[in-house]
Formats: sequence, structure tokens, C-alpha cells
Amino acid sequence: MKASYFLASKYAQAILGTLEEKGEISRLDEYVEAFQRLKKALESSETLRDMAYSPLIPPKYIVTKLKDVSEFDDTIFVQFLEVLVDKGRQNLIPFMSHILYQESLEREKVVEVRLVLPNKVTNTIINQIKQAIHNKTGRKIKLITQFNEDLIGGLQLYIGDKFFDYSVKGFLENIQSAYAPVGGGEIFES
Repeated sequence: MKASYFLASKYAQAILGTLEEKGEISRLDEYVEAFQRLKKALESSETLRDMAYSPLIPPKYIVTKLKDVSEFDDTIFVQFLEVLVDKGRQNLIPFMSHILYQESLEREKVVEVRLVLPNKVTNTIINQIKQAIHNKTGRKIKLITQFNEDLIGGLQLYIGDKFFDYSVKGFLENIQSAYAPVGGGEIFES
């Protein structure tokens, strides 16, 4: 069965509703981490993936293995895994991991920002960028810094699902696409 983001969001809402109803919503981060461990394990282990998605393996065994991999022995979590496996929906786990993570950030009024720089910079510069984003969004910032030597200079920002390219490489690519011949035309030099 093909994984559906829409269906995964329904299951994620169900687990959030259950946590709120039981007064356990403060433990959302533990659930997020458990789902992230499951997602990572399913992505990296073909054996685990084959076992988890096999219709020939008893559901109880699959739930036990998924619980072991998640390293999270919580009654609500295990019951939720049982429902997923009984309905053959364990392929929704990667989407659910993402959805629950985003919900956790939203509840904590945190925005995740991925900052891509051409080379290492001082913490002062990184903190200034972080502060500028905080001032614009009014939220706490979870900053992930990466380095890409291909950028030449400047920076790239991924804020939530938005991308901002302030790099020299991006600037040059914009110039190239703006002045590239359209429809197979030729470039005339003077």
C-alpha cells in the first residue's frame, strides 16, 4: 500500500488527541524521538523494512520488533503501533515522524532554520543571523548549520518549508537563467 501524507496526518492527529485526552501531551517529544528512531531504522535497514511490511509475519511480532527499535516502551505508543500494524499502515511511520516533529515545534513556538554557509564562521555571526530571524518571526530558533563550499559566498536559509537563497552561487544562477537564450536562440557577442 502506498504511503499517504494525508492519511499519516489523520493518524498523527489521532495520537495527538489521545495524548491530550490522557494528559500526556507534555511527553510529545518522547513520541517524536521514538518515531524518528523508527523512521531512521526503517530507512537504513532493508531487513527491518522487509520484516515490518511483510504480510506473512505475525502482527504481534512486527509490533514487538518496532517497539524494540523505537526504544520506547509506552502503553499508548505500543497500542498505537498495534493499530498501525493491524491495519497494515506501518508505511506511514516516516510521514508521521515528520508531522509529529512539526507539531512539536509549533506547540513550543519554535521554528527550525537550516543555515547553509560556504565555510566556517564565528559563533558571533551565527548568533547575529539567529537573532535577526528571531526578530522577524518572533519565535525561538532551532538552528542547524551546514557548510557547502560550492556557495562561493553569502548564505542559504531554509525556514520551515521556505527557501531563501542569498548566496553568490544563487545570484549567478539567477543571472544565467535571466539571460539564457529562450527557445533555442543564439547569443550574439559584440
